[in-house]
Amino acid sequence: MHNETNLNSDRGFNTPVLLILFNRPKHARQVLEHIRVVKPAQLFVAIDGPRTGVDKDIEGVQQCLDLLDEIDWPCKVVKLIREHNLGCKVAVSQAIDWFFNQVEQGIILEDDCLPDSTFFDFCHTLLKKYASEDKVMHIGGCNLYKGLTWGTDSYFFTSIPHIWGWATWRRAWKQYDVSMKEYAAFEQSGKLNSITSNVGSRRFWKRSFDDVYAGRVDTWDYQWVFTIWRCEGVCITPNQNLVSNIGFDQTATHTTTDSEMANIPTIPMDVKSMRFPDKPELNHEATEFAMGRFFQFPTWWARKFTRLQQLVGVKSL
Repeated sequence: MHNETNLNSDRGFNTPVLLILFNRPKHARQVLEHIRVVKPAQLFVAIDGPRTGVDKDIEGVQQCLDLLDEIDWPCKVVKLIREHNLGCKVAVSQAIDWFFNQVEQGIILEDDCLPDSTFFDFCHTLLKKYASEDKVMHIGGCNLYKGLTWGTDSYFFTSIPHIWGWATWRRAWKQYDVSMKEYAAFEQSGKLNSITSNVGSRRFWKRSFDDVYAGRVDTWDYQWVFTIWRCEGVCITPNQNLVSNIGFDQTATHTTTDSEMANIPTIPMDVKSMRFPDKPELNHEATEFAMGRFFQFPTWWARKFTRLQQLVGVKSL
């Protein structure tokens, strides 16, 4: 069901924003409050429907819908409301398809991605700067590097598209294929070996891609990683964190455990004084650091130890 309200205002932040919601109104309210600070002139909202037989979804989805009545700044609100649950893979990927069928470029936030207000200007500036640079496919807002910086510029380029608050262009998203139909050819080409030299990361990504391709995992984001790698694109990561993930709890679909990546504080960026890299060239050092830190296929012993911790109720250090 599509619904549109046009308040006919040309005021406010003029880069379109897509907000993707489901059944977590408490998280969604916090994100909406931060969006309210910048008052986007165009706000697109996609809400997946309740799961069959899950009563709490009905209430949670309705409360998310009710939040939209609290949008109190002049803007064009466009809604995509699902009556039935499509799941993470289909609901999110189709919501982004829907968004870019209507706009040339924009910002995407899910209900657990809490942005600093300067995140919006950061994205706006770089969407404009790299609009015609096909190699640049993704602008991320989160920085998970715990205070480490890479170079002296305000951001760097990596092959990893962090999706906790991000932006892109229609020209990049049109390359996306949720079914990964070109995965077999990509795998046979050996291109994965050129992405990272970290053997554990190669195992992680191969297992992840295999599971998504085979339909064993219901998600949309590994397909975006695959798209960027297949196209030999690069992604922007700020040298300070602009988005905090507040969704690491039992209400989440995937982020349901304690993590060092949860609730990282944001640091406002002076966008007017941003320092720009000379060229959109991959920072191999930063990329390899992230691969080794965050994207490692766990060993058999690591999995056994984690399972033992869960059984005895011990949290990971």
